[in-house]
Amino acid sequence: LFPALVEHMDQHPGLAGVNQFTARSVRRGTEHQSLAEDLRAGQPPRAFLSPGEGVHILRVDGRWLWLRRELQVGQSVFERLSLSTLGRSPRYLQDLLQAAIDARAARETDRLSVYLPNPFHGGDWMRARLGWRRPLASVVLKAGQAEALLADLRRFLASRERYAELGIPWRRGYLLYGPPGTGKTSLVTALASELHLNVCTLSLASPVVTDEKIHTLLAAVPQRALLLIEDVDAFFREREAAHAQVRLSFSGFLNALDGVATQEGTLLFMTTNHLERLDPALIRAGRIDEQVELGHADEDQLRRLYLKFHPDPAAAAVFARERAGQALSPAAVQGELMKRFGTDPV
Repeated sequence: LFPALVEHMDQHPGLAGVNQFTARSVRRGTEHQSLAEDLRAGQPPRAFLSPGEGVHILRVDGRWLWLRRELQVGQSVFERLSLSTLGRSPRYLQDLLQAAIDARAARETDRLSVYLPNPFHGGDWMRARLGWRRPLASVVLKAGQAEALLADLRRFLASRERYAELGIPWRRGYLLYGPPGTGKTSLVTALASELHLNVCTLSLASPVVTDEKIHTLLAAVPQRALLLIEDVDAFFREREAAHAQVRLSFSGFLNALDGVATQEGTLLFMTTNHLERLDPALIRAGRIDEQVELGHADEDQLRRLYLKFHPDPAAAAVFARERAGQALSPAAVQGELMKRFGTDPV
């Protein structure tokens, strides 16, 4: 609530009368992370001002409002915002708080948040970026694959009571496997978008992911978020760490997946380019419930990919016939079509 209220007050036209500001950050839009990140991304940053510390008397929505902002610095930085108005009814302040919540919700409902483990202590998640949600139709898979996965996810999310009746942990795991460029990560993003979920991306090579921390991380996955572990084959070889960066043991990883601290309702997606390298214990039933192969583009995929860039059914059919059987990944085909047709709509 606090960040939502500060953001709402920062943007409220009633604050035009404030003459004492503090530079809260330098940022550009809702994708801001830090000045350094903005500069690395080539985005021109801009100064962002917020009401400064102290008391401000403002006319907001037809009422006088006293806003006090305090900053206390000790072992940690603690910020407090106090609001007061004339009258006995709290309705005005309640409406102001609700407006702040609604404004924040409206901004983020149609956006996809991607979270990474907090690099400072690894016990929770921090939002790495806020992006646009991706429609499932934008990921061109073999006929029916994406729709079948979406239906399975919806059944799972609606079945909490049934899992409880059966005494089964309410979790579900998916393994997406296939050659590079076949749409594994794109599919996860699109599924999360369709279900209005966010994505927590976990690299097992992260220095904060250890046997001690991973239980806390899995327990702290935000509500309405799925967990994505990409290229899971890259971290272990015959149950040993594949390289020195991996501080997590194989047994610690398995115990965390099965642990009682893991969130109820957890949706786990793992991806791999090499199914044959995975230990059977990792993908056994109960940890991975569905295995989905995303292979090279078949003729129907090739046709639909062509139509995505250029609405010419006859040309799409010729294109698909000529390239069928060439073991092309959808990413390679998309790259070719981008060069041919560009990004401008036809």
